[in-house]
Amino acid sequence: MKRFILLILFTFIVSTTFAHDFISPIGGRAAAMGGSSVASRGLWAIQNNPAGLAYLDKFSFGLYYENRWLLPETAYKSGALALPTRFGCIGLSFNQFGSSKYNENKFGLAYAKDFGPYLQMGLQLDYLLISVGDTYGRQSAITFELGLQSQVTEKLRLGTYIFNPVSFRLEQTLNQEKLPIVFRFGAAYQFSKDFVGQCEIEKNTEHEGICLRGGLEYEAFRNFYLRAGVQTNPGMLTFGLGYALSFAKIDVAGQLHEVLGPSLQIGIVFSIGK
Repeated sequence: MKRFILLILFTFIVSTTFAHDFISPIGGRAAAMGGSSVASRGLWAIQNNPAGLAYLDKFSFGLYYENRWLLPETAYKSGALALPTRFGCIGLSFNQFGSSKYNENKFGLAYAKDFGPYLQMGLQLDYLLISVGDTYGRQSAITFELGLQSQVTEKLRLGTYIFNPVSFRLEQTLNQEKLPIVFRFGAAYQFSKDFVGQCEIEKNTEHEGICLRGGLEYEAFRNFYLRAGVQTNPGMLTFGLGYALSFAKIDVAGQLHEVLGPSLQIGIVFSIGK
């Protein structure tokens, strides 16, 4: 019982620090680049900015695992799949933070459409669920998120994203707790064929101040990538590696939080089709 109470208190502190973990950037590439991801393309855009799904041209599915602060009770797990069609890209995702004693879950249904090089749009509907043990009940909410991207020039891409823009609330709580509104804006710049830089700014209504993220990626060898980044509020240093096969991409990363210590991340994405 004591262990359970301590776990609940610790997870509450962590969740308060991160204002619920429904919207943290995910994917090994993003984790290695300071969390910067709002202008990124690919499968994990389903969490980071659904507009980035519009570029997919193959059926893709992936798994992601994050061992936060090297504690199994604060693990973050995610799975996603996306299917490009002639009418746009459709995606499904599931994220979970926590353990059997306390967990936060997010189920998402996304749609993205490419309107040409200067505009990609994405929308995701979310069902959120917080579960506290077997006897403390559940809290749930329905909300949505929107994203835009634009390939401004051959080298510069901009992205913007908002989660929960109309401020939905968690049900089954005494005070009908509001979900945070999260806004991100950022850019990705292709300095050369093998060197990319990304940066973004985030405002979360449950945090004071803003969060800045940035990262660099260098293709050291063919299909082998080195990455590093930094984040503020909370402060983190990040680094990682990536390798691309013809049918899969594997990314690993490490993060060093200024207070809570190290975390490790790994993600893999499979692609099927021509």
